Amino acid sequence: MFTTNNMPNKPLLLAHRGSRLLAPENTRSAFDLALSHGSDVLEIDVRLSRDRQIIVTHDDTVDRTSNGTGRVIDFTLAELKRLDAAYRFSDLTGKSFRDQGEEFITLDELLLAYPNTNINIDIKDKNDTAAKTIAQLLTKTDSAHRVNVGSFHAETIQAFRQYAPMMSTAATQQEVAKLYVKFCLAKTGVGGEQSTATKLAFNVLQIPRYYRGLPLATRGFIGFLHQHNLPVMYWTINDPVVMKRLLQAGVDGIVTDRTDLAESVYLEHQQRYGTNPKPAPQSTITSNRVE
Repeated sequence: MFTTNNMPNKPLLLAHRGSRLLAPENTRSAFDLALSHGSDVLEIDVRLSRDRQIIVTHDDTVDRTSNGTGRVIDFTLAELKRLDAAYRFSDLTGKSFRDQGEEFITLDELLLAYPNTNINIDIKDKNDTAAKTIAQLLTKTDSAHRVNVGSFHAETIQAFRQYAPMMSTAATQQEVAKLYVKFCLAKTGVGGEQSTATKLAFNVLQIPRYYRGLPLATRGFIGFLHQHNLPVMYWTINDPVVMKRLLQAGVDGIVTDRTDLAESVYLEHQQRYGTNPKPAPQSTITSNRVE
């Protein structure tokens, strides 16, 4: 899994779909802008086209972002390439990116265009074919050292783990829930001494601050995860005040649409506190998942 080579203990800055509010999401413009703000990881979404090309896009249709209409799975790559991927986007100042040549790109194009950049991949399709196709590409391109893969579909990520057992993956919602129960039990003295990291199928938690009213970004839960060698990253954080609080709590990464704001927050945090006081959990550096 990814880390920062120059500062391995530095909390990671993950650019949500590139820099979703600042440039057309999941496009080269968004990715270039995010990297110019010091982002450590490009967070992307992928879906399969009709000809089984891995398209970097979030929605199941092209309607919201482009001048086309219809499901991604019903287009060939060539047909998607003819669309304007930034057709409906305007940034926070009202600037339009229409007719600027932004096109849908594939995962292999992204990996080739940014050979030294860490990529966090969210598989949006709920099927085995997507898991297998993505696993094959990442294996073929020798990308294990710089990618992490997750999905909101537990079946999809479980299939991916079977096809690419050495690739780093994020915990599913069910896996996070089980960990949270263990944390709650540990607070009462029940089961707190059990080793967790050696029994898990994932490498990192990427979670919201709250889930159904439960607080997931407490120092206690973060500390519990670190005790078990599990890094934790939070999405989607666009408020600088919240960013500062999370960094001070010792999180391992923040996913944001506002890489411009995060750049300043991270710089201030680094100047005031340095990098994280303890080494990052091992699974942020390499995959050590036990099947």
